[in-house]
Amino acid sequence: MFRRYSRRNSGDNGARARKSSDSSSVDLTSSTYARKCRKLMKLHRDLSNLCDGIPLNMPRLAVIGSQSAGKSSLVEAVSGICVPRDSGTCTRCPMECSMSTTEGPWSCNISLRISYASDGESVVTAKSTQFGPTITDKKDVEIWIRRAQAALLNPLLSHSDFFDKTEKELKKRSNALQFSKNVVCVHISDPDLTDLSFIDLPGLIQNSNDEDITLIRNLVVNAVSGSNTLILVTIPMSDDMQNQAAFRLAKDADPAGERTIGVLTKPDTLSAGATGHLQNWKDTLEGKLYPLKHGYYCVRLPNDAERNRNRSHVDFQKLESRFFESTSPWNTIADRARFGVPSFVANISGLLVQLIEKNLPELRAKVAQLLSECKEELATLPALSTSDPFTEVCLRITQFCQDFQSAVFGEQQKSMVRTNRNRYNDFKRDIERTRPNFLPDRVRHYGSIDREAERVPAIGPVIDVQQVKQAISSSIGWELPTHVPYDATKNYILTFTSLWNQPAIACFHDVFANTSEFIRKVMGEHFGQFKNLEKHVASVVQVDLQRFKKETLERLAEMIELEDVSAWTQNEELFRSEKDFWLRVYYNAAKSSYIITPSQQLHDVNRNDGDFDVLNVMAMVRAYFQVAHKRVIDYVPLTIEHALNQAFTKNLRKSLFESLQLDPSDEADYDWFADLLIEDPLLAKKRTFLEDRKDRLELIKKRLDTFERGTED
Repeated sequence: MFRRYSRRNSGDNGARARKSSDSSSVDLTSSTYARKCRKLMKLHRDLSNLCDGIPLNMPRLAVIGSQSAGKSSLVEAVSGICVPRDSGTCTRCPMECSMSTTEGPWSCNISLRISYASDGESVVTAKSTQFGPTITDKKDVEIWIRRAQAALLNPLLSHSDFFDKTEKELKKRSNALQFSKNVVCVHISDPDLTDLSFIDLPGLIQNSNDEDITLIRNLVVNAVSGSNTLILVTIPMSDDMQNQAAFRLAKDADPAGERTIGVLTKPDTLSAGATGHLQNWKDTLEGKLYPLKHGYYCVRLPNDAERNRNRSHVDFQKLESRFFESTSPWNTIADRARFGVPSFVANISGLLVQLIEKNLPELRAKVAQLLSECKEELATLPALSTSDPFTEVCLRITQFCQDFQSAVFGEQQKSMVRTNRNRYNDFKRDIERTRPNFLPDRVRHYGSIDREAERVPAIGPVIDVQQVKQAISSSIGWELPTHVPYDATKNYILTFTSLWNQPAIACFHDVFANTSEFIRKVMGEHFGQFKNLEKHVASVVQVDLQRFKKETLERLAEMIELEDVSAWTQNEELFRSEKDFWLRVYYNAAKSSYIITPSQQLHDVNRNDGDFDVLNVMAMVRAYFQVAHKRVIDYVPLTIEHALNQAFTKNLRKSLFESLQLDPSDEADYDWFADLLIEDPLLAKKRTFLEDRKDRLELIKKRLDTFERGTED
């Protein structure tokens, strides 16, 4: 006989007495409700086995407590099995215990749920493996749990290495890990048990190293954080509530006490004379202190001496019942459903079943959402190859070459061309800044007579009339009188053309870097799925890039050298036009008392003026700059594009296919091609993770649909 119990632990004792003995008490082992509960618990077990690592916030019952709080004794009393007991900490990994009613004989199966690697990091796909045979004798459960725990604490060894270990050998063994986050799963089928499932966490410890203390605390905190987790706190009555670390953690996770259930243990350790303590614990049970929605239960568990007598669980329950009926103040509390393991198990099972049923609509919606997201993410992954390796490699290389060539010529993926054009525009301004910065004497605002000054300031020093006169004087050799030496003009020209090499080379390196980065991006798009193939293509690409880089730099050097050695042009019409224009600008600026601009009417030049020769040199130098820089700002970009990008892309397919000069019919060569198509481990890991999650979510959905239709076995 057991009943459901889910009210707040407060109110008058008479109401509790009536509720504890009214007609709601039914034989749930054979009722319609019991069958429904068993089906819900079976659904819950099935889904729990499938959802590890999937954020479904499944309802569950987490048992927590400090070391030596009586947690192991409670687990034994609830499950009917014996668990490992040692001095100090005996639970070194979480134990998930599920109990189901069966019409057959008692049996127990143990499995290991591996969700974490030996370094504590999550594995891609959690897996559960059967550990040992089906157990048919209760006396064997403890040793098999010890063996399972040892297997988790030594993750580098085979599980089967522990199948024949004795308790003595296991206790003497030095384990690789002190604690593990992986789970020992114990499933018990028993005709006499109530359906229930819970996870037992290692007891909170204080006297150990900081790493272990933190690990266990984090295990507990994570286990009780879910909004659908009922927190069952074992609270030894031998200590004050203020000293209960587990209760404080539960309070942090559940401040309102909506999910927390207190289990008071060790009432037999309180002497009759400890009236203050007894009253405090009585008030706690009656909801007057530390109230919780689901209240508190009090259990009297067997001590070591009683366990050593090998008495049955029925005897222990009778002993417990007599204790609470005969011991004050417990026998004065009206609500008798708050005492003893049987009442505790029945009510907790009912609470868990209610939570499971209530959560089903939310669970279905969450499964549908996660399944949709998982399929969408899988769809974003590159498809796996269905062709033979040789064909697949050739197809991918061909498409890669076509796409890169289209980008170079601006037909597709025009970002590369746009970036290069922007850099060439910067190069144009760099060259324009090298123009001769001539300044006629009486003008102090040179920007007003230079049509380029405001847009692109010159970088060279100001050169005035006196400086040009000095340059002419310094260039005079055996020239006839009044003749201006050509060297004066040439020296000024070579002064600014000598500045063109640095911006040209800088422009090339920036374009080369852009090309290199862009081709890495395109390689990633085409070959990133297959790192071996990507590395092979990258090695060929790198060799070719360096070759064309060297050739392009040589051609640029030859071209710049043409401008740096002599001054010459056949564009006579443009040269004369520019020279006449700048001669008039300089002449008018030098002879005017006001600042003029090129847009103003310019007076004719007086060739007999004493400064005419100086102004004429200025005009010739500036005119030549206008002619020469215009061809340079075109030819440098054209050379880079033609000698580097276009030449490289035209040669790329040839180089790549020459690197594949193998015979696909040869087995060794076929294996080489197959190795090129081994998927990137990180991508393969992600694909495996998503496919495993999708498969499990589909199984969960199918199981939920089957339950909803009522067609499950």
